[in-house]
Amino acid sequence: MKVEQIKGIAFDLDGTLLDSAPDLAAAVNAMLTGLGAEPVAEIQVRHWVGNGMPVLVQRAMRHIGADESQFDHAFSLFAQAYADDPTSRSTLYPGVAEALAQLHQQDIPMAVITNKAQRFLPAILSGFDIAPYFSQVLGGDTLAEKKPHPMPLLHVCQQWQIEPQQLLMVGDSKNDIEAGKAAGCMTLGLTYGYNYGEHIGLSNPDQVADNLLELVEQLAPTNQLV
Repeated sequence: MKVEQIKGIAFDLDGTLLDSAPDLAAAVNAMLTGLGAEPVAEIQVRHWVGNGMPVLVQRAMRHIGADESQFDHAFSLFAQAYADDPTSRSTLYPGVAEALAQLHQQDIPMAVITNKAQRFLPAILSGFDIAPYFSQVLGGDTLAEKKPHPMPLLHVCQQWQIEPQQLLMVGDSKNDIEAGKAAGCMTLGLTYGYNYGEHIGLSNPDQVADNLLELVEQLAPTNQLV
């Protein structure tokens, strides 16, 4: 990965910056209870996360054998439960707060590109005191397409007036890596998070890391590679 080319960084949210599965699981179980079904374990929800909230709800509905005609009702139950409490059980992953603060000090433009609905993002980012770090925040319904489509990444490049190869996409799932590759961006895959039980290395990112502080160390002016 040619770190000297990086002029901006885009981060996924769930599974990359934030371990949000506990709050998502609570909302899923509130929905299932409302549908008259039994709750599921958090580990199950972790395998359902990654393609946006509608897909998460669809996967939960298929799990209980619910009819597709119930989707609107089910999604309403889920969204209301999640909106009521999107952060109390979630945590930033180790190293995230420190890494974002240090990257901000280096004046590197940063964005959040997530498949989570836009309306939930301000409260979540503010709740973890990281909102000021990001000049661009795109949800899964902000534009006409979402990851793994390259549109959100190319939109950020246009806003920052940089070339795609100057943007680094950081994420925990194959959707993030596929979006980065499709846009012509550099990609960094994180070994934690939610990736459907697969190691992120199978998606062939430009680099793999266990912690965001590894990226900060590489981007420090004295450590940049030529």
